[in-house]
Amino acid sequence: MHGVGTWCFSAFERCDLTEIVGTEGKIAYSTFDARPVVLTTSTGNMEFSFDYPVHIQQPLIQTVVDELKGIGTCPSTGESAARTCWVMDQMLKGMLRKQAPTYSHGS
Repeated sequence: MHGVGTWCFSAFERCDLTEIVGTEGKIAYSTFDARPVVLTTSTGNMEFSFDYPVHIQQPLIQTVVDELKGIGTCPSTGESAARTCWVMDQMLKGMLRKQAPTYSHGS
């Protein structure tokens, strides 16, 4: 399987589109815009619409704020963040031309 991704957040033109192309068709979707997901095959296009959450990051941000204020607990910690970075590094190992930096999660 071959995959390529390119992201540019400072391009001259705004384009919020991800396409995954396979042997029997492709799927295209927007990450930030509320547009339908489009499945394209040899038989035509199918669109799938759904409601995006208003503020996808808000629940996690609220747990951080609540913990900082001493009125709650955040499930994410520095340790869980380091573990997530380590997992991502393992998934990307060999896929990148230049190895991504690794982070110790305290074995």
